[in-house]
Amino acid sequence: MILSKLRLSNCLLLEGDEKEWVPPCKVLRNWTDQARSLLPDSLLREHLGLGYLNKDIVLSDTLAVALGVDDYGPKIVLQVIISLCCSKNGLNSMDISWLTSCLSAIYVMSSHSSGQTPSSRRPGLDITYELRKTPFIPLSDGKYGSVEEGTIWLHSDVVAASVENSSSDASIVENVTRLLYRVGVQRLSDHEIVKVHILPAVFGDSGLGQEELMTEYLSFVMFHLQSGCATCSSERGDIISDLRDKALILTNYGYKRLSEVPIHFSRNFGNPVDVNKLISSLDVKWHEIDTTYLNHPITELVSGGMLKWRNFFQEIGVTDFVKIVQVEKCIADMSHDATKNTMWNGDMFSVSSVAKNWESEELFHLLSNLSLRGNQEKCKYFLEVLDTLWDDYFSDKITGYCIDSTGESKPFKSSVISVLHNFPWIVSSIDNELHYPKDLFHDCIAVNSVLGVSAPYAIPKVRSRKLVDDIGLKTHVTLDDVLSILKVWRRSEISFKASVSQMSDFYTFIWKEMATSKQKIMEELHSGLFIFVPCASGYSREDAIPGAFLSPQEVYWYDSTGSMDQLKLIDHDSVSDIASSLRKMLCNFYPNLHDFFVNECGVDENPPLRSYLQILLQLSTIALPNQAAKTVFQVFLQWGEAIKSGSMSSEDVEYLQESLLKKEYAVLPTRQDKWVSLHPSFGLVCWCDDDDLGREFKYLEGVDFLYFGELPDEENVMLQAKILIVMSGLGIPALSKIVIREAIYYGPADWSFIFSLVNWALPYAQRYILNAHPDKYFQLKQSNFEDLRHLQIIVVEKLFYRNVIKREITSKKRYECSCLLQDNILYCSRESDSHSIFMELSRLLYNGTPELHFANFLHMITTMTESGSTEEQIEFFILNSQKVPKLPPDESDWSLSHVSSSVENHATELENFISKKTEEQNSTVFKRRPGINSNWPPADWKTAPGFNSASAFGFNTLAGSSLQATKWDSGKENLEEGVVEVGSELIVDGNPIVVTPTASLNAEISGSQSNHASNTIDSDMNVALDSVDIVDRMNFGSPNSVERDHLSIDTTNAQQALFTGRLGEFVAFKYFNGKVGGMFVKWVNEANESGLPYDIIIGGDEKSREYIEVKATKSARKNWFVISMREWQFAVEKGESFSIAHVILSGNEMAKITIYKNPARLCKLGNLKLAMLVPK
Repeated sequence: MILSKLRLSNCLLLEGDEKEWVPPCKVLRNWTDQARSLLPDSLLREHLGLGYLNKDIVLSDTLAVALGVDDYGPKIVLQVIISLCCSKNGLNSMDISWLTSCLSAIYVMSSHSSGQTPSSRRPGLDITYELRKTPFIPLSDGKYGSVEEGTIWLHSDVVAASVENSSSDASIVENVTRLLYRVGVQRLSDHEIVKVHILPAVFGDSGLGQEELMTEYLSFVMFHLQSGCATCSSERGDIISDLRDKALILTNYGYKRLSEVPIHFSRNFGNPVDVNKLISSLDVKWHEIDTTYLNHPITELVSGGMLKWRNFFQEIGVTDFVKIVQVEKCIADMSHDATKNTMWNGDMFSVSSVAKNWESEELFHLLSNLSLRGNQEKCKYFLEVLDTLWDDYFSDKITGYCIDSTGESKPFKSSVISVLHNFPWIVSSIDNELHYPKDLFHDCIAVNSVLGVSAPYAIPKVRSRKLVDDIGLKTHVTLDDVLSILKVWRRSEISFKASVSQMSDFYTFIWKEMATSKQKIMEELHSGLFIFVPCASGYSREDAIPGAFLSPQEVYWYDSTGSMDQLKLIDHDSVSDIASSLRKMLCNFYPNLHDFFVNECGVDENPPLRSYLQILLQLSTIALPNQAAKTVFQVFLQWGEAIKSGSMSSEDVEYLQESLLKKEYAVLPTRQDKWVSLHPSFGLVCWCDDDDLGREFKYLEGVDFLYFGELPDEENVMLQAKILIVMSGLGIPALSKIVIREAIYYGPADWSFIFSLVNWALPYAQRYILNAHPDKYFQLKQSNFEDLRHLQIIVVEKLFYRNVIKREITSKKRYECSCLLQDNILYCSRESDSHSIFMELSRLLYNGTPELHFANFLHMITTMTESGSTEEQIEFFILNSQKVPKLPPDESDWSLSHVSSSVENHATELENFISKKTEEQNSTVFKRRPGINSNWPPADWKTAPGFNSASAFGFNTLAGSSLQATKWDSGKENLEEGVVEVGSELIVDGNPIVVTPTASLNAEISGSQSNHASNTIDSDMNVALDSVDIVDRMNFGSPNSVERDHLSIDTTNAQQALFTGRLGEFVAFKYFNGKVGGMFVKWVNEANESGLPYDIIIGGDEKSREYIEVKATKSARKNWFVISMREWQFAVEKGESFSIAHVILSGNEMAKITIYKNPARLCKLGNLKLAMLVPK
């Protein structure tokens, strides 16, 4: 009774802090700390409803049995495992180490059952039997199974490895293994599993419906083959071969064998190729391994699971890209195309030879589809894939070998590389077509430097050097390549881009090839446009910029006028728009290729002359006239050179003339800072060739002068000399040509003297013109001497003129003169000298242009006549010194005798005409002076009519222009002026200037101490002199000849004076010729009197040239000499380049020469003085 109540009462205390009392059936006794650690209180209470008996309570075995108290043992642990297996989460809620410990404890406790307590030996629970039914065994698929459900295999190799590598007690693993064997788990090695069970299942079709099982099998095979099994070392090759030929592998198209179709990795398996970029929209089946294998638990359990799967599949023949296989065939069994590939360098193989070839049907079909469809993006990606895989996968498969009967092996192109060669599949950088590899370039320095960015490069750029060489991309440029590329550039529909640097190399390459293939190159170049010119500005030579190809006719080499540079300088932003309509200058782009473009390609050295008009027109739209004046000047000089050389055609000249007459071609800059043309709406436009006239008409309305900027003196000289040609050619008048001198005169005078003088001089003038200017004489003769026949001579008391343009624009100034030719009327004042008359007469005979040599010739003859020379002496002088022959017999002498009969009538007309001119200014009554003496000079020269007026002011010595400007240079302080007030005009009468040396001639330097004809003036010396005695066998004249020593301009013996002057010039010429050695020395008056303000020139170079004026005398006491106004002006202008050679001729055949260098400076220093001689 007591025991029964005890069994039902809470009489026993549980272990723990809570001091809980429970019935005996709810406690376990004989537990240990290890047991409590393996089965915690909560786990024991949850699954068995038990707790651990307080350790301080001790029950005997008999009492424990009587009360129903259980002992801790294997059955208790087994009951907990069975309970867990029946729960919702099962054993998955516990980790594998807990299960292993439990199984080990069961094995240990069951093995020592002899020592069990009575309570633990109760019947009703067979441990082995219960274990066989319980699904406690962990399987490879992550589940748990029991032996009763099916055979379970224990990997003996895995167990052994686990025992060796486990960090826990090895006895636990051994205990668990023994327990598993006891309950019926079968012992089997990995290798046996693969050979006996898995491979037959994987090779057959029986497992096609069991996807998980087939995956499990292949997972096990993969794991085992990479485990380092010793047994596999001898059988591994056979296993891999069987797997490659027979294994069923799950793909995106179901289970497939590698022997039937190529199978590839997907992106999940680390495939670098995104094959969908290639095969989308193509009729291609691309088999990829299913990701089921990657989802198997073994992938996570082993380190680098995905890579282990990849290595396994790669070994059995799965590839990232197309599958390539090596085949051996007899040559006789090969296709025709394949046979052609075996011919390497022209070698032929016998039909009995065996060819080891690399083939890929997959590559052939894929590439043929890509080439046929022409999808450029897919082809680009295909090349990118090859570039990535080539070195590791393709490069060793481009060569096959043919083995003949002797065993000799010869290489040939494999089918793989032949497929890549035989299809157009590579995208070009310059068009939208697909190309064969051999037709495209690899983008490298050797090619890029010549062909630039617009060459047909393979796209994308290949990184693998092996791939470049194997598929045959070009890496070097040939002449044929260059010429074919040029054709492609011409046909290109897109904007062509290139750098100037690269195009320079391109043309340099062509230039070098001309040495061997010039005709071929020129034919190709001139078959179309070939000169590249950039369209943009503000770039470097290395920048690739848009441009266009032009013909040689659309470009030129260099613009010497700088007009295009002026456009850029003034308006850089608009120059590109302006330049688009103009021809292009090449020197800025290709400075080192002048000979190639100009000499070889026929490019013009300069722009076409017509094109300058368009340049100026554009310039006039963006620049002010004063900004562009010098540029216009350079263009006009260019036109002038062309007209002068004949390179500008008459059609071009006519085109320029017609254009400048149009109002819209306002390209001429003027002083008023306006752009004008020659259209009448702009008024009278001319160019100023005379500064005095320019200042005179500068502010008058109705006339405007062209303005070419402020030019240096040398350019002003160039302007006068060169621009005259173009102005005349273009019809732009010179100011001096449109200005006429309108005579203003007062009081008639006796005209018989001047009439007789002109009439006497005409035959000599006729001889001179016929000899010196036969063409001009022929023109006069053709006109029947019309101008001469209508010549009228009017002599007045006072003569002035004013300048008039077109009879409409009249200057407000007037100038006094001694004579003037207006139309066919020769106006002369009573003071007219012969030289002035002859200068004006030359205007009549030379179309209005004064001819100095003509006037000098007549003046010398007049001077000789005045001095009393005989006719024979004069004729001798004309024939021998001046080299002017007599008139031919068929030429009649010129004469004014035909006008004498009309003199009386003309006098009446003159009286009426003069009265109108002087009606308010002069009341002098015109008195006719009777008589004409046609025989000039009269027998008694000094009593001849008009002699006093003719010689009073040095008629026989003045040799200057008859027109002297009224505005005198106020800067010449050493020159005294004679001023006479006449009306409102200021009139200055100039007189001969006499130079008087004040320095003693004692400062002579011996000729042996000087190397030059002129001395250098030191700062310590007031004057530099060079005197030397000259000994020569020459007759200086009779010692009795008389020369007056006092100042006088009266020449008592003009012939003697002329002889002395020429003899002095000859002596000076001999002196300088010997003094300066090989330098150029020229006597300008050697043949005849030139009329120039110097007599000798030393030096051929204009910059270093020296001018020598010779002054000769026979009197050693004479310390003065006469110098003309022109000579003195020239001395001031030339400065250090001008010297006076003072020659003293003695009667003992000796001569002394003193050189005055820069006489103008010597006058300023006071070493020389100017004297003015007042006539009597």
